[in-house]
Amino acid sequence: MSTMRISTAGLYAQGLQGMLQQQARVARTQQELVSQNKLQRAADDPAAMARAQRLDHALTQLQQQDRNATLVEHRLRSQESALSDVGTQLNRARELAIQANSGGMSAEDRKSVAVELRAVRAELLAIANRDDGNGRRLFSGSRDGVIPFADNAGGVTYAGDDGHNRVEVAPDQWVADGNPGSEVFLRVRTGDGLVRGGAAAGNTGTGVLQSSAIADHSAWGGAPLRVEFTDADTWRVLDGAGTELATGAYTDGMTLQAAGVQLTLTGAPAAGDAFTIAPAPVRDIFATLDGLAAALEAPVATGTERARRDNLVGAAIGDLATAQDHMLALRSTTGSRLAALDTALDARSAGDLTLTQSLSELRDVDFAEAASRLSLQLTALEAAQKTMLSVQRMSLFDRM
Repeated sequence: MSTMRISTAGLYAQGLQGMLQQQARVARTQQELVSQNKLQRAADDPAAMARAQRLDHALTQLQQQDRNATLVEHRLRSQESALSDVGTQLNRARELAIQANSGGMSAEDRKSVAVELRAVRAELLAIANRDDGNGRRLFSGSRDGVIPFADNAGGVTYAGDDGHNRVEVAPDQWVADGNPGSEVFLRVRTGDGLVRGGAAAGNTGTGVLQSSAIADHSAWGGAPLRVEFTDADTWRVLDGAGTELATGAYTDGMTLQAAGVQLTLTGAPAAGDAFTIAPAPVRDIFATLDGLAAALEAPVATGTERARRDNLVGAAIGDLATAQDHMLALRSTTGSRLAALDTALDARSAGDLTLTQSLSELRDVDFAEAASRLSLQLTALEAAQKTMLSVQRMSLFDRM
């Protein structure tokens, strides 16, 4: 028969170790209740801790996307306001052009209109250089810190670029915070947006182009055409290579139709006069206003000069109407982006709720369970302490 000896020191050490372990359990449970977080150390549950960190990172990204959306919304609303102001100025310019195109205005009246048109142009330039209230220009593209437009002797120059600042406003959802100034003010379609008609600069008659349009897209083919008068009452249509496509007789106020296009002319063109119709080019809005003001300021002494002015003013009226449509289209695009921000807000809210719930399941303490566990642990600790005290009082002399 063998016996096992337990020293008094070993007995005390074993009892002390048990109490320390129980105290550690009590302290951990108390810490969980105080912090309301049951993941105190990675060693306790490495997988849960790693998942919680990933969820924290995802929530941080959502918060950043929320801040991004706030900034983008501010810039888009600022752009929408600026485009509205541009539309107001263009509407005024078109009203002035129509007013100046009437036959009852004197030369001085037209010069006064030109002065107001130049004021409209200056206001448009100020809008084009407007900032968003945070030190960034609205229409400089992706080049922050530059004043996008400058007024030089030869016209307006652009120092921005064609870039779009695309910002993440929800997971995998990006929204541009505006349009570059080159797109808003410089590349503006002229004519009716599809074609633009005009009178040749060297015309000597009094013919005025009242309107031009596509009558049949399939018959036109998209190539520039030239209506040339072989004499005062006979016209022919030529393509870009000089091939004659159609001919006809002219009477004042008639609409010419040939090769898929139509032009309405008034007045008396002279032999050799010509009118063109071609795909509408782009032009900056400042140049359009400059040309209109210059046409109104030019002296008019003959019927030919009057017809030249009327052709320039009539073309500018059409260009301004198309520019107005251009701004409305940009406002519509801006509105679509603002609507996308609303959708992104819903996505962020749903994502935040899901992530928060998942994180809560990993971290949040069940107070009822933790309080019950703490009570049991305290009871066990108290029992261990009493046992240790009893052991300390034991002696061999008690057995004698």
